[in-house]
Amino acid sequence: MKKFLIVLSVLFVGLTLFAAEEVTMDMPFVVTSAGQSAEVETVNYILDEVGLPYDYLDVLSVDEFKAGVGLAGAVSGPGKHVYVGSTEPEGTPYGTLLLALGASLKGMGASGLSVDGEVGRIKELIKYAKENNIEVLVVAIGGAIRRGLPGSPNEVIIEEVVPFADYVVVSKETNPDDKFNEIADAEGIPVLEIDSAFDLIEVFNNLFSL
Repeated sequence: MKKFLIVLSVLFVGLTLFAAEEVTMDMPFVVTSAGQSAEVETVNYILDEVGLPYDYLDVLSVDEFKAGVGLAGAVSGPGKHVYVGSTEPEGTPYGTLLLALGASLKGMGASGLSVDGEVGRIKELIKYAKENNIEVLVVAIGGAIRRGLPGSPNEVIIEEVVPFADYVVVSKETNPDDKFNEIADAEGIPVLEIDSAFDLIEVFNNLFSL
């Protein structure tokens, strides 16, 4: 009986990984923070390690999003960090919006944003993405310490962002209460739970079909 259960567990894991590999995201893509926490830096680091070309703007606006590859010539400045690495021609529409989820009051303050302002910015980006068939990928790897109490900025952003994702990748430490699964299940959104941020190497390889 024990051997049978082990076999079933292996089969279940295999099916889960297979399902995750079946999901693909379109390129080119742009990365922005949903909450201005440091997790977006980890996401970008992993993307660089994988060798994926991408554009990044921590406080991406709808106009910059609409402009496509090159971000309309946006440049870094106080409270604004820009990186353009996509290999497609300038102005190519984005196929995917990657939201690195995690709220930091310090980060939002440095960018001149309130919680309401950050939520509004992200909702505008999602609205444009949905209207233009751009996929929304949410990545949450901040851990339990980032979650905070009910009603905290991070919880607000989770509740405002996750229901509109096309795919959610969340670390186990960030999802101790299965909140991400509950929201996603209610909306029919696939969720992949990973052990740690390092698992994003394989996840990004699969999602972007490298």
